[in-house]
Amino acid sequence: MPEHFAYKEIKEGAEAVRKTLAENKTVVEKIVEELERRNVKKGFIIGSGTSFHASLALNYLLTKYTDYHFTAIQASEFEDWTPLVTSDYVIIGFSQSGESSDIIRAIEVAREKGVFVIGITNTPGSTLTKISDVALVTRAGEEKAVVATKTYDSQLAIGSLLALSLSKYEETSSLLTQLEKIPETLNEIIKHEKYFKEIAEKYKESEHIFILGRGINYANALEAGLKFKEAAMIHSEGFAVREFLHGPIQLVDENTPVIIYVPTEYSLKQSEKTINKLKSYNARVIAVTGENLKIDFAQEIIRIPSVHEDLSAIPIIKPIQFLAYFISIARGYNPDKPTKLTKVVKYEESRK
Repeated sequence: MPEHFAYKEIKEGAEAVRKTLAENKTVVEKIVEELERRNVKKGFIIGSGTSFHASLALNYLLTKYTDYHFTAIQASEFEDWTPLVTSDYVIIGFSQSGESSDIIRAIEVAREKGVFVIGITNTPGSTLTKISDVALVTRAGEEKAVVATKTYDSQLAIGSLLALSLSKYEETSSLLTQLEKIPETLNEIIKHEKYFKEIAEKYKESEHIFILGRGINYANALEAGLKFKEAAMIHSEGFAVREFLHGPIQLVDENTPVIIYVPTEYSLKQSEKTINKLKSYNARVIAVTGENLKIDFAQEIIRIPSVHEDLSAIPIIKPIQFLAYFISIARGYNPDKPTKLTKVVKYEESRK
């Protein structure tokens, strides 16, 4: 079997999610109480790269299930977006390392204006934990590969726990119960890694890959685009499903792999127009879909256990991580150490 850290860490995602959910409940409860005490209802969610995609997923859940009004922004852009008066805002900052120069600078700008800061990081004792008013520490363990996998799994998990805990809707209690079972879902997906390797072999020579998602899985479309770039050196872009029709579909032909996320009957129906267009252009479609859905438009079908649409982000990204990994090694690259990337841009380095 492969010996790369990336391979090992992809498979550790289920345990990372389980521990993250189990060990952060008390802190999440305190955050809920503090936000209610402060009566703060708006703010920003910031992150860079993979962490920004986790920010988008959290933004979606907060918008849908709570009366909080947040905007997800790349950390490097935050300073220019900041309102003149922000003391009645909350900032949620994602950073796997807790040391990224962009996130630390953004949090410093927020603190100067009296903003309440919630830091989410995988690194206890990091700078982000020290400059946040409260910190949520994901429990993925050390991630040595540059390409983030299990840390993203745990970021999605902690974001789901936070958003659903802040919700006043009755249905979220059922979603919280289902969220606790997501690690089992991930373990089921991991069992099919040989199938993912077979698909990777078919598409290892691809020059372009497009990934389409909707709702919470728009964030995963962007994350998949990043993974194929980082690990496999393939030009890849993520789009909202129907947004793909507004220009980018011009680039599709019979040699173009298009990955589309359709985890539920609802997402399948909402994606119908785009799917029909892809069929008409003979695109090579890879569908990541629920286990019981009828799929007759894809050359490759990746089944995941049935889950609620708004909890599907965590299981859906797991096959993509495997595909990016297996395509990477099939193309002769090292997914642990992409040649132009490092694991973190440290804050001290940004000041030299």
